[in-house]
Amino acid sequence: MTSRTFSLHCFLWLALTSLVLAGCKNGPAPQTNSSPPANTATATPATVEKRALSGKVDSVSLYPVPNNPQNLAISVVVSVSNSGPATHAVEWTLAVNTPGSRDLRGIQPVHVNGVVAMPGTGQRVDLDKEDLMIKSKDTEIAKSATLTGILTFVLPKLSAANLSNNNSSLLINFKDSQGNSYQSGRAMIGAKR
Repeated sequence: MTSRTFSLHCFLWLALTSLVLAGCKNGPAPQTNSSPPANTATATPATVEKRALSGKVDSVSLYPVPNNPQNLAISVVVSVSNSGPATHAVEWTLAVNTPGSRDLRGIQPVHVNGVVAMPGTGQRVDLDKEDLMIKSKDTEIAKSATLTGILTFVLPKLSAANLSNNNSSLLINFKDSQGNSYQSGRAMIGAKR
């Protein structure tokens, strides 16, 4: 090997080694200044206001399902109040407790059309407009506001006599738009005599 070839090989080896070492660097050298830059605000976690809905059963009406009297319809006037930020009330279900009998849970409301007397008031209402399942999806409940409507449920193979005069009670379960669960206070259907 001539000295010229040896010098060329040494030069190529040094150049290649320099390139490899330069590629292995992890980035800029760490800063030694440990104090934060001027005018930097300290970040604080955002305050998240918890949703706070409350449901109240205002009145309950029991009646046989028209054209299907072996099934029982329950129309419930429900008021939902909000003490937190605006939200929707969704995913309504009914739970019925009848001592000495089976408990019914997770019963979903049905949509009913027609103008009827509002349970507990006698005032005539359009169920299509007062259906709380639809109203609560379409209407956001603002802070300090209350939304009232009617939910109707059908209980198969049950009569009003099965629930009345037997210390039966019901409650309404629902969620807010964030998925938090709520339930109304327990409403007595009938007291044992």
